Amino acid sequence: DQRLTGEREGRTYLLEAGQVLYIESVDKRTFLYTGDSVYETPLRLYELEERLAPRDFVRASKSAIVNFGRVSSICPDLGGRLRLTLENGEVVGVSRQYAPAIRKKLGL
Repeated sequence: DQRLTGEREGRTYLLEAGQVLYIESVDKRTFLYTGDSVYETPLRLYELEERLAPRDFVRASKSAIVNFGRVSSICPDLGGRLRLTLENGEVVGVSRQYAPAIRKKLGL
């Protein structure tokens, strides 16, 4: 299985890719979000996108990648965007640029 490394409070953790709900890049730093924690990773978003391509991860915006297998609901948003609600209740926005790929994945 695909493993990712993430740092939190000075410690490095090995995470299974399936544990990660979504990945976000903020101020040139990349974070892995699990159900209960946030980890910083040294990898860039595009590197994670390539690494996780065979798995069920999809690009949601220029700054986010979502584990599609952990999405509980999808809602249309203004301007052709989408909102994905994850298993833990967090909402991730999908930009217009990436919404068609997600609709295609759903068969819409």
